Amino acid sequence: MQERLSSPPNPYAGAPAEILRVHKHTPTERSFELARAVEGCLGQFVMLSLPMAGEFPVSISGFAGSSIEVTVRNVGRVTSELFRRRQGDSVYLRGPYGRGFPLAELEGHHVLIIAGGSALAAAKPLVEHCLGDNPPGVKRLDLLVGFRSPKHILFRSDLRRWGKRCSTVVTVDHDEDHEWMGAIGFVVDYVQHVEHLGPHTRVVLIGPPLMMANTVRELLRHGIREENIWLSLERHMRCGIGKCGHCRIRDKYVCTDGPVFRYDEAKLLLD
Repeated sequence: MQERLSSPPNPYAGAPAEILRVHKHTPTERSFELARAVEGCLGQFVMLSLPMAGEFPVSISGFAGSSIEVTVRNVGRVTSELFRRRQGDSVYLRGPYGRGFPLAELEGHHVLIIAGGSALAAAKPLVEHCLGDNPPGVKRLDLLVGFRSPKHILFRSDLRRWGKRCSTVVTVDHDEDHEWMGAIGFVVDYVQHVEHLGPHTRVVLIGPPLMMANTVRELLRHGIREENIWLSLERHMRCGIGKCGHCRIRDKYVCTDGPVFRYDEAKLLLD
């Protein structure tokens, strides 16, 4: 009897995940807790899809045993459809994909995490890791986060909690209502106020390309070595597995070679 050949698994097929909780941060940004256990490293991303709507990449903003959290900005057709979903509805996930944060390189060192706007979602698990109680940990943690305005601030309760355990600066570009009591200005302006910066400080930087480029120049001016700076690059990723070429920059694919790159490699890839 001839043996039946089985088809290989479809690498583009997602698995269903129930929405356990929805948290509204701003009118355009929400976090979704999804019933999906993911064994991956911090800094990776998943591909989230909705039938008849489409698929998009999103960073994992939280790990909780049998579930993960993703934080999404409503910017298009697929995300608009996602924002119509409620607790108990399902989405489809595949992944995780990509290269995450270099946790071993951070252990035992002074770590500075800088995030711009919604990029804080990708940095959030790393902050939790650095503040964790399980050794080995980091020697010191500084957090510098910038938002467009007070209305755009994400993870407010987390920021307050982190501020009790590490130096945390939250700054806004402008305050239209003149009610903000915190820092005002771009994150690059506050790098100079971080204490004990030196060549051995480890820096993780996530945000818009222009913000990262300007901040890197300021970090280098303060003596941070290129090999001690890591960037998480954003790119329009369609497949997540290095096949479609949409995220290719020169000879690198952000979805497989990144999204986290060391700066001495990433400086050739920045737009």
